[in-house]
Order: sequence, then structure tokens, then C-alpha cells
Amino acid sequence: MADLPTTHSIRAVTPTHPDGGRVCSGAMTQDHTILTIVRHGQTSANIDRVWHGSINTPLTPHGTRQAAAAAEWIGTHHRPIAHVYASPLDRAHHTAEAIGRRIGLTPEVDADLAEYDLGSWEGESFATLHSERKLFEHMQSDADFRPHGGESPRQVGDRLAGALRRIADRHPGERVVVVSHGGALSIAFGVLIDSDYRSWNRMMDNCAISELVLDPTATLVSFNQTDHLPAETG
Repeated sequence: MADLPTTHSIRAVTPTHPDGGRVCSGAMTQDHTILTIVRHGQTSANIDRVWHGSINTPLTPHGTRQAAAAAEWIGTHHRPIAHVYASPLDRAHHTAEAIGRRIGLTPEVDADLAEYDLGSWEGESFATLHSERKLFEHMQSDADFRPHGGESPRQVGDRLAGALRRIADRHPGERVVVVSHGGALSIAFGVLIDSDYRSWNRMMDNCAISELVLDPTATLVSFNQTDHLPAETG
């Protein structure tokens, strides 16, 4: 869902909801499980603006630098961390491995953290998905729409939101890192925060960091922090 508007960094001191409301509803205590959410680093699909959901695309050299920068930031500002979880796709798993090396943890792969699978529409450009396939119109009007062999928005939201809840339940009162994907995360944020995947109209940048608390209600403590990221070179 990279045709959604991209945000600039939203700092924890002035967090805002995509619709203009507040994200953070109160101070965190040691009883809260905090999920440090990271989108994977840059891939060639991000540059070329094509949909690679289930396609296993590696990080670009710049994506590798982004992963190292995110790892350094997390290792400096987000410790102690109890565990690191990652999508099985290389772009997310390799990002998580960079974070794990920095903090001395081995990432655990969770298949439910994978990106939105568009089935037979995988590899098509965002322009084609938008103008010819009408993907985003279908997503808005039908939660159960899915291309041949792919997933529906409802399936993606249930899968990823369920994974985040399960991970949080497994680590009461701890901070854990979760590395996943932009499209699936946008759907999950809508499901968790507003009970409607269509309500969330923002996308995390590559290797941006957000913080999510799920108990007693889903709350974004910060969203799309990017100040740690390196400038693109070359």
C-alpha cells in the first residue's frame, strides 16, 4: 500500500493520529508491554514502486545501511529488549538480524508478520494496481476482496493484528522488537486502533520506528520515527 501518503517523523512528545487526534493516551508504566515496531529497510521494489508482498526481495545497500542505523538507535534508546521477532521474508529478517546483532539477540521468525500477499498480482507496478486493477478501490469497498491466490484485507488484518497481540501477551511488562512490512502494518494499525483497517491512511517509511502498546487499549506511543536514518548516497 505504498500509494498511501507517507508521513514525516511523528515524535513521541507530540504524537498524532492520522485523522488528527492524539495517538498517545498516557504515560507508560512498567506493567505495559511495548512493541518497538520496525518496517524493513529499502528494497529495489520500493525504488521501482512495484508490489513485492510475498516476493522475497533482498535489501539494497542503502537498505542495509538503514537497518544498521535502526539497530544502533534501538540499541541505544530502546533497551532493555526481551526478544526480537521478524517476518520470514529476507528484507525483514535481515533487518531484524542487524538489530539482533546490536543487542545480542537472535530474531525469531513469525510467519504471521509477513507482507500482504497479492497472489497473481504480485510484481505489478503501483500505477497498474491503482489505475487498471483498482486494488485500492476494492480494498475500501470489500474487506474480503482478494486477487487470485492472494489475501484479502480482512485476512491480512486478522493475521498481523493477531500476531502482535500474541507477541504482547507472551511478554508481559517487557519491550520487544517486531520487524514487519509497510502495507500489512498499515492494515493492522487500523484494525487495532480503530477496529477498521480502512481508517489508517499512513505508511511507515523504510526502517522507521514506531512504539505500540496494546493493553488496556491499543495505543501508539510514537509513529514513524525517522531521525536516525542515513541520507541516501550515490
